[in-house]
Amino acid sequence: MREIRRDDDGALLGFIRPSGEGWEPLTVFGYPLGEPRPEADALEEVHRSGLEVLMRPWLFLEEGEWYRCVIVEAAAGAVRVRPNDIGYPRENVLAVTLERPGPETFRPE
Repeated sequence: MREIRRDDDGALLGFIRPSGEGWEPLTVFGYPLGEPRPEADALEEVHRSGLEVLMRPWLFLEEGEWYRCVIVEAAAGAVRVRPNDIGYPRENVLAVTLERPGPETFRPE
């Protein structure tokens, strides 16, 4: 897996990793940004949407139910989210940490 950083300030934008005959673009916490593609295209995707996708609403799975949330912190292998779904059953929870979230437990809304 290869880190992709912004040229002007060195901010981590995401990663690319070899996958089959292409490269898979990933967020900073390893979530796929799309299908594998040529290396230059994967790099372009991470530069274009690696950080922007973190600002969108997401859904996380807890006890068989999907809940709306926003990302408050993202790091390699983990993400902290703030539930903002009125149906979320746990009161007074400010943030939930999801370890190694993938499409089966965490997805963009």
